[in-house]
Amino acid sequence: MSRKRLFEPFAGWLIRPEWAARVIAGAYDTKSPAERRKIVSTNPYSYLGVTRSAEDLAPGDDAGEAELLRRGADTLTTILDANAFAPTDHAALYAYRLTYAGHSQLGVVGALAVDAFHDGRVLTHENVRPNRAKLLSGHLQQVGATSSPIALTRRPDPAVAAVLTVATAREPQVHHIVEEVLHEVWVLDEHESIAVAELLADEPVYVTDGHHRSAAAIAGSMERDEPAFQRTLAVLFPSDALRVEAFHRRIPDTIGRDPHALEALLADAGDLTEVGTLEEARPQQPREVGVYHQGNWWKLVLPEPETDSPVGLLDVELLRTIVIRDLLGIDELQPDSGADYVPAPNGIDEVVRRCDEDGRIGFVMYATSIEELMGVADAGELMPPKSSYVAPKPRSGIFLRVLGTGATSHLEPS
Repeated sequence: MSRKRLFEPFAGWLIRPEWAARVIAGAYDTKSPAERRKIVSTNPYSYLGVTRSAEDLAPGDDAGEAELLRRGADTLTTILDANAFAPTDHAALYAYRLTYAGHSQLGVVGALAVDAFHDGRVLTHENVRPNRAKLLSGHLQQVGATSSPIALTRRPDPAVAAVLTVATAREPQVHHIVEEVLHEVWVLDEHESIAVAELLADEPVYVTDGHHRSAAAIAGSMERDEPAFQRTLAVLFPSDALRVEAFHRRIPDTIGRDPHALEALLADAGDLTEVGTLEEARPQQPREVGVYHQGNWWKLVLPEPETDSPVGLLDVELLRTIVIRDLLGIDELQPDSGADYVPAPNGIDEVVRRCDEDGRIGFVMYATSIEELMGVADAGELMPPKSSYVAPKPRSGIFLRVLGTGATSHLEPS
């Protein structure tokens, strides 16, 4: 039995230019739940209203999973009723370019074969939280569409780049700036789509963002043996185009230690130095971690690991095991651990602000490299959640892949 081609053209939908400002969502991870609630309450067309999660609920709102999914489906119905998306006139792959602060990355959007997660063509590298994956699986069933592409990478392919160079010489179908990031989309013609799909057939690809969406797609394909659920929306960028930034950690201290007690504890984890400013604490190379608590800064240099395991060599794993688990008694892998994550684009000032508000301990990280990420995936190992932040990110509300169920049960599946 022949396996499915990795990427396939699909009959997708694209945001109409006049609706882009209202529908396309900003970066989810860079906003607090309160900020996301405000956007959804003031803009009924924001795609953030489709993808809302339990942490976005206002205090006192005890809506369960079913109600969250109903609200998401209602928001998508509102967007569809407004005719905000236009269907592409043929099954296609799409060229998608993101440009920010002098950095540009050009990739391909298509329908990814879910069985490629099982046969070794799609490699993952991060643990997932079961409750989040479960909600996203329900989203597929009840909302009935995907708009947030799983982000993938592979090593550069000059032949793919040549096709995209021709396609992007045309006028883009989408050209819109979201939070200072320019998003451009070109619909590949049928010949270009088939050519790129053939070029992407064999070499393994790596998930860089969207591990929970990947888990949800796998669950959905098992629950519904229908063609639409055997593929999922994805975008593939060449590895040399990606910029990887850190995810900083905020960890609760269940004992409520004062800074002196915390300093004494952390001294057992590595070479600890009290410093006066963020700039002195900011990591400049691997193994360095900045620590913040109650107005105090330290620089912690983690010990060199005694392992050949690719994940065991990572700063995020060393911190997770040596400090967060063994010293603070917090298991990041548990969904109720209380760990919170701040992506580097938010700034370290945001880490400080949140820690001052709730008393958590801030850990400022040095970024994991794309080669480290691929090395972990090649070894079949898994990083802790939120180990890397690849920016700029694809946005929800640009593409729409219809599944023909829930809010899209009246539409032909893509």
